[in-house]
Amino acid sequence: MYSANVCTLKMKYAVALLIVTVLATVASGAVIQGIRRSNLSQGYVYPGDRLLSRHYLSQPARPNTIQYQDYTYRGNYSTRISAVTATEVGYTQYASAWVIAGGVGYSSVTVRVQSAKGYGYNFVIDVWGR
Repeated sequence: MYSANVCTLKMKYAVALLIVTVLATVASGAVIQGIRRSNLSQGYVYPGDRLLSRHYLSQPARPNTIQYQDYTYRGNYSTRISAVTATEVGYTQYASAWVIAGGVGYSSVTVRVQSAKGYGYNFVIDVWGR
């Protein structure tokens, strides 16, 4: 009888320890989060595609301002864009990039990059197609 109670007590202790470990892991994961990047990725780079354009956009931080800049790629009438990417370079400054005109399947694209208030941005924009 005594050994059965000890085994039950050990099981309860092991289950409680497991629950505490899981909760501690979940809690620490909720506190420490990865850096959120607002990179743009539309379409796919297929075999035979080439890099049509690579452009760097950067702006230093300015206090209490939201800055933006548009980049437009214009191909000729036979150009078809298959992918557009805008990747933040370096440490994050909480900027965003999105397509405002054209894009995948078109011959031109306009990408807008906008900073968070009081921050700057540093992006590289790639346009792929054939």
